[in-house]
This record gives sequence, C-alpha cells and structure tokens, in this order.
Amino acid sequence: MMRHLLLALLLLLAAVLRAQPGMDEQLAAQYFQQGEYDKAILYYEKLYKQQPTDYYYEQLLKSHIGLQDVEGAQKLVKDRMRRNADDPRYAIDMGSLHRMAGDTDKAQKEFEKALRMMRPEQNSIRSVANNFTRIDELDLALQAYERGQKMMGDAVGFHFEIANLYAMKGDVPRMVNAYMDLIAQNDAYLQSVQNSLSRYLDFEVADNRSEVLRTELLRRIQRDPSRTIFQEMLIWMYIQQKDLSAAFIQSKALDKRGDEGGARLMELARIAQDNKDHATAFKCYDYVVSLGRNDGNYLMARIGSVRTRYLQLTEAAEPVQADMTELDTRMANTISELGLNRTTLELLRDRAHLQAYYLDQGAEAAALLEEGIYMPGIEVKSQAQLKLDLGDVYLLGGEIWEASLLYSQVDLDFKYDVLGHEARLRNAKVSFYAGDFLWAQAQLQVLKASTSKLIANDAMELSLRITDNLGLDSNAVPLSFFARAELLRVQHLYDRSLLTLDSLSEQFPMHSLGDDVLYERFRIARARHQYAEAAAFLEKVLELYPLDILVDNALMDLGRLYEGPLNDKEKAKAYYEKLLFEQTGSIFVPEARERFRFLRGDKLEAPAEPTPPTPQP
Repeated sequence: MMRHLLLALLLLLAAVLRAQPGMDEQLAAQYFQQGEYDKAILYYEKLYKQQPTDYYYEQLLKSHIGLQDVEGAQKLVKDRMRRNADDPRYAIDMGSLHRMAGDTDKAQKEFEKALRMMRPEQNSIRSVANNFTRIDELDLALQAYERGQKMMGDAVGFHFEIANLYAMKGDVPRMVNAYMDLIAQNDAYLQSVQNSLSRYLDFEVADNRSEVLRTELLRRIQRDPSRTIFQEMLIWMYIQQKDLSAAFIQSKALDKRGDEGGARLMELARIAQDNKDHATAFKCYDYVVSLGRNDGNYLMARIGSVRTRYLQLTEAAEPVQADMTELDTRMANTISELGLNRTTLELLRDRAHLQAYYLDQGAEAAALLEEGIYMPGIEVKSQAQLKLDLGDVYLLGGEIWEASLLYSQVDLDFKYDVLGHEARLRNAKVSFYAGDFLWAQAQLQVLKASTSKLIANDAMELSLRITDNLGLDSNAVPLSFFARAELLRVQHLYDRSLLTLDSLSEQFPMHSLGDDVLYERFRIARARHQYAEAAAFLEKVLELYPLDILVDNALMDLGRLYEGPLNDKEKAKAYYEKLLFEQTGSIFVPEARERFRFLRGDKLEAPAEPTPPTPQP
C-alpha cells in the first residue's frame, strides 16, 4: 500500500516538474508583452539556462534592450558567441549593441567580422543579409548579397533580394535594374516581379518612378529585341497605368512576331471593355478579324466588335439615332453571317434590347426573341431568359398581361431556381404597375426567402413600399401615381415619368413616398448621365429620411457615383465607411467593405465593377 502511495507521489511530482517550464514561459511572455522586461528577464534567464534555444535567447536579448541594459545584453551575446563561434549572426547582434552604445567604430568592426564569417552557401548569405536587415543596416545587407554573389559565382543570383532591399531604401533605379536582371536570368520570376513592383510603384500616378521602369524596359528591348519578356513587362506596365492604347501597340507587335493568332489581343480587348475603353477594344477586335483565320478567336472578335459598339452607344446619355440604326444593321449582318446558335444568342438578345428600348421597334424585337426561343437545340435556361426578355418587351409596349403570362411560365418551370424567383419578382412588379398592390404583396412574401440576396432585398423593399404607403384607409391613389412613374422610367419615358412624380408631389406633398420619389428622380438623372444632380437627390434622401429603408441604398450609390463618374475618392470612401458603421445589416456591406479597403490602399486590385443592369420591370 505504501509503495503504491509513494509511486503516485513520484508521478505527481514529475507532472509538476514537467508543467513548470510551461508556466514559466507563459509568465515570461505575459511580462514581455506588458513591457515589464525586468520581470520577463527573471523567467527567460531561467528558461535559457534549462534550454539555450534561439527563441529564449532572442526574447532575453530583446528584454535587455527594452531596459536599455547594454551591458547585460553584451554579456548574453558573448555567451552565445562562445557557444556558436562560427555563426556570424552574433557578431551582428554585438555590432548593433555597440551602435546602440554610440561606439560606431566597434560596431563597424563587428559588422565586418560577420561579413568575413559568411560562408559561400545560399543559407549563410541569406542569414547574414536578413540579420543586417533586421537591425536596419540595409547597405550592409546589400554588401552581404553582393559579396555572396561573387563567392557563389554565376551559380546563384540574389537579384530578387537585392531589388527588395533597394525598394526598402527608396532607390527606384537600382531596384528596377535588379528586377530586370532577375527576369532576364529567369522568365519564371515574371509574376513575382510584377507583384513586387505593384507594391512599390503607384502606376495610377504619373511620376518619375514609373517613368524609370518604362525607360529601363525600352532600353532593354532595344538592346535585345529577341527577348520578348521585356515587351511582356512593358505591356503589363501600360495596363497598370490604364494606357491601353500603348498596350495595344506593343501587343500587336508581339502577336505578329510570335504568330499568336490574336489571343493576346482578345485578352487586352476584355481588359479594355472592363475599363470602358471602347476605342481600344475596337482596335483589338478589328485586328483579330483582319487576320481572317476563321477560328474561335475570329468568331469571338466579330461578336465582340459589335457588342463593344452596343455598349458604347447604350452607355451614352442620349445616343444618336442614326448610330443606333447603323448598329442594328451591323448586328443583323453579323448574326446572318455567323448563324443563329449558342454563340450568337447573346448578340440576338442585345439586338432585341436595342430595337425595343432605343429604336421603338417593339414588334421587331418580339419577333427576334421568339426566333431565339424556338431555336433548335436551345438550352432550357437560355430559353427561359429569352422569355423574360420578351416579357420585358411586352411590358415596354404596355402589354402588361402578356408580359405577366411569360413571367408566370418561367416561374412555374423554374420554381426553385433563381431564374424562377426573378420571374416572380418581375410578375410582382407587373401587378404593382397595374395597381393590384395586394396581389403583388402576396407574391413578394414568398420572395423574401429567396436564396438570391439581391432578389430577396428587392422583394423586401417593394413589399415595404406597399405596406408603408398604401395608407390606413387603403387609399391607393398616391401609390398608383408612383407605380405609373416607375413604369414610365423603365420604359425610358423619362420626361413623362418626371411629370408624374411632379403631380404626385403637388397633390400629396407630405406623403410617406417622399424618399421613393427622390430615389426615382436619382435613377432618371443617373440614366441621363446627370451625375451631380443624381448625387444631390441621394444626399436629400439622407438629409430628409435618415431612418428610412433606402438609406443604405443611397449611401452605396453615392459611394459608387463619387468613386466613378464624379471622381472624388475621399467622398466615396466616406460614404462607404458610413454605410459600414451605420448600416451593419445591409446587403451592401460586403461590397462597401471591399471598395473602402481598395480606396484606403489595403488592396492592390480594384473590385470588379458591377454590371449595369438591363432595364427591366
């Protein structure tokens, strides 16, 4: 019995002894973090004696330095040097302590000693350079790499590390030269070099730093025209600067030299489209078409060229009618030449939209969409999307029940799909436009639970608009005015929509639809590219209706306006930040956060621009 008790006591004692270092380490770390370095030293010294690891050494050294205890720190480093006589790291630590004490001569001797101790091995060279960087001796870190490169010969290059050090020093010419040497030595570093340059250079600002890169690239291209890597870099730089016309010139030259068949130009066209540089996109597509290869790139370039013109004209506030007619003819010819198939189906949708919304050819647009709907082999989802488009065309022409019938078909066929939810939302809006508010409300109740946040949000907004504005006495007249104005806006009949809104405001001056009326005026001003006026309407929403449901929409749209066409990044950032802090439950929080971080400089790449919605009910 006594023997078992003794064994249990021994096991307990062993467990306590095992736990003790862990407890000491926790206390040491706690005191260190709190800046109580004298107490931290008591524990770290004990731990260091038990286990003289690099970590305990570093923490002990930092604690002595934190107390300005140079003598104690030097004693620790000397002990470490005795244990590791061939490690140059401790000479660097000693040198930094001499520097701290103001003895620069002794510091320099220790630093030189560390450089002499460096072995002709990659790890040794990098270790010495990194330790010099750690104590902010960047010139000595450069010396380490330069000496190391001579020691290693041509077998190993430290261009990347050297370039990063020059970047830290702010020496842009040498940084650029080192990066160029790196990719000249090995093309595989291209992406890494581009990432590093993006961190150190602001390509959106025209300054001497980016000009240094351009000059060096041109010099290397002239010196060795056969190396295409520098042309690749120059194209990349032009794209970062949004100088896509210059990127086109270089891309075309590379395409011809490498007989690439236009693939490079197709990618540049996509980038140009994203940046709304329609002129460069045109040039890219036209070049690919001119190759006449009748391959996949040719087909997509033909379609892309027409679509670019479509986007250019439909983004204009008031496109010239003759230009729209010419585009319609060009679309018809392209579809005729390439045939109606899956590839050209989107082009058919664009043409129908052009006819219905800009050329007042609703019947022709409807016929075109019906041709697509009954196209042999069409996918069921594509067919459903065409039905929605056809419903929109009917709605545009005032045939609201024909539109409702098509929306209902898609709703039934895709009951549990986002496409079906979109159809039901449009149907609810048809009921809203027709003044059947209670039926619209019944459909919207289901949509509030849609898996699509945007659809659920739109349904919630429309539902609340009906609930809040129908009136206790079920007086639907003001809401009917508003519904008519919204339908007219959807039909691009902006002047008539504004007149209807004026009538609503005059007859019901204090009605709760006030914020909705301002938002409709904003939408019309934005569609007409009257951006300052559009922003003024949104600011009035915030001023007069700070607690209403449209506040988060107004903040988000103000941020987009000031980030984009009004070009005031600080104002945009302020509106995004306001949304983040004051509208925490908004659907727009993720996008606002992403855009705010980009404008603040946290992210290198801008968030994708939201696709402008096709006008719909």
